[in-house]
Amino acid sequence: MLTLLKIQDYMSKALRGEVSVSPETIETFKKDCSDSIIKQLSPDSRGGYRVRMSGLGRPLCQQVLDKQGIKEDMEYNTLFRFMFGDLTESILMAIMQEAGVEIVDYQRQVELEIAGKKIKGTLDVILRDETGQDKVWDIKSASDWAFNYKFTGMGGYDKLKEDDPFGYLMQGFLYSEAVGLPFGGWIVVNKSSGMVAVVDVPDWSQEDKADYLKDAAERIKFLDNPDVKPFKPYKPIPETYKNKGELVSTGNKLLPRECNLCGYRHHCWPNAILHSRVTSRAKSPPQVWYSTLKKKEL
Repeated sequence: MLTLLKIQDYMSKALRGEVSVSPETIETFKKDCSDSIIKQLSPDSRGGYRVRMSGLGRPLCQQVLDKQGIKEDMEYNTLFRFMFGDLTESILMAIMQEAGVEIVDYQRQVELEIAGKKIKGTLDVILRDETGQDKVWDIKSASDWAFNYKFTGMGGYDKLKEDDPFGYLMQGFLYSEAVGLPFGGWIVVNKSSGMVAVVDVPDWSQEDKADYLKDAAERIKFLDNPDVKPFKPYKPIPETYKNKGELVSTGNKLLPRECNLCGYRHHCWPNAILHSRVTSRAKSPPQVWYSTLKKKEL
């Protein structure tokens, strides 16, 4: 909590014109921006397929397709989302540096041997708290919805554990194990409002690390099997609505939630159709993906 107070206090002082920025922080920020441009705009910088700590917790079906060399099909604006995320995280790091948050290490390259295989990753930051304890922290930029419903408010550690399609928990615990330090949690920026939150991993849940390391080992063995073929584990969801208290089917089928934002969506669902939600009564219905669209309106 002290970290959050330092961040908030510094940002308030900056708005009042009461702070200045050190040349060191400016240089670090410039390098971070340069690294982001290279990463996002230079295909060679990403290299070929390899198991990495940041991606091992994602759905295995995605990782198998990645291993097969199948390219993700993403909308053009995804590039801006990635770069906005990088920029937001770099700004937060600069603010923490200037706010007096004790940064022990930043963007450290780490390595860990699991199931006989060495996997690598780059942890975001190691911070020292007011008790002198060093912990690994992950910096995230989040949409307004994710900020309010996954990280804060109705969210938090338990919510993330329940629904973690991007593998955030496994990623954090792998970094933690690699450097022999506790996983502190996430420092999150709301990309819409600019609000910042610190989401702690409760002390009792450090015991979850063993389960995540075991799962990581099983995933590595699975992905290392040369006989593994692409598979589709998720099933379409029948679309229904209530009519006079009874649940009625439209005959349509929605893509599974896990597939909606997946970059391999069109590989698995080549006939998927993006259409206004048929059962919505809103003036501007949300756009959703259908695997089967027989009825376009009620």
